[in-house]
Amino acid sequence: MPKKLLIILVALLSLLCLAVPAGAMEFYKGDAVTLPEGKVEGPVFVTGNSIVINADVDGDVFAAGQTVTVNGKIDGDLLAAGNVIRINGAINGDARVAASSLTVGGQTAGSLTAAASEIQILAGSRINRDMVAAMGGMTVSGKIGRHLLGAGENIFLNSPVGGNVKIPSVGSLKVGPEGAIAGSLSYGSRSPAEIDPGADIGGAADWNQILTKERPQHREGINWLAQLAWFASGVLVWGIFTLLFPPVWSTLSQTIAGSPWASLGWGVLALLTTPLAALLLLITVVGIPVSLALMFAYAALLYAGKIIAGDAAGRFLSRRFGWENKVPGIVPFMIGLAGLILLANIPIVGTIISIAVIALAMGTVSLALYNWRKRSPAPAVGE
Repeated sequence: MPKKLLIILVALLSLLCLAVPAGAMEFYKGDAVTLPEGKVEGPVFVTGNSIVINADVDGDVFAAGQTVTVNGKIDGDLLAAGNVIRINGAINGDARVAASSLTVGGQTAGSLTAAASEIQILAGSRINRDMVAAMGGMTVSGKIGRHLLGAGENIFLNSPVGGNVKIPSVGSLKVGPEGAIAGSLSYGSRSPAEIDPGADIGGAADWNQILTKERPQHREGINWLAQLAWFASGVLVWGIFTLLFPPVWSTLSQTIAGSPWASLGWGVLALLTTPLAALLLLITVVGIPVSLALMFAYAALLYAGKIIAGDAAGRFLSRRFGWENKVPGIVPFMIGLAGLILLANIPIVGTIISIAVIALAMGTVSLALYNWRKRSPAPAVGE
């Protein structure tokens, strides 16, 4: 495992540890991890390809893997991320889940918060408090103690709900004969919901029709006004950083010139893994501030990619044609940035160039920060 990736994982694990009080903690990892029946003192951290939790855990459970199956009882919260997640046991706290496929067949004493492509709440299951979900498709056959709030493409509700059902946006909503909503039903969709005559809705049923808007016809070709605005904003950002932080551009340019392939490689890794890391931090609750900061930095680098690469290209042109100390630095930067903007508008090739530029910028910033930390002298003893 690369050293930096290991550092990132250790940091993530440290953040997870902040969510629980000091004391006994159990860590399990491997390709296939099974916690056998019995009693385990938590909190428990499990990572692996295939995870099966048959034990009763006295504390919170944090699980991340390809498949996660919970058969035992959890006297705490469950925070899980994976491709396929099955919750068959009882959870005495809340469950927060991010998955491709989620199946709930057990009892949850608290609330369920879920984001998944497909969600199945099986008959016989129960969520004692609220359910909040974002999904592609969902079938609810188990009981929900209080409110249901969700949004998705296809939702089939065929169970009792103790409070209100609010679905701001849904493609198709069906309420089956076993559907019994104690409160009101409020939903937004293109067409009315299919409500079975045997269904019971205690309050009002409010339908907010969502009209399909026609997509505006865009003229083919390059929007030169938009490109000019982007160019002007890039020059402005470059100028502000030049005034406030003069060494920043030369440092990044030297990093690209000295380690171009390393910068690109680490940038591709950052481009792919940063959203996943932000999601994992988000579902830990305690990591929400770090997750938001990470997503902000990610968005900032997506924007600044061409600016960083444009500065490096401008400095290369200055060295190549002997412009140093003869031409103001902003001139070669503007040439480099304009060239990248023009290249990015070439069909297909431009997309590849844009992705490569963003990856290069992310890797360059990462390496520059790493090199800066490596060169920073350790404080003297007694300081």
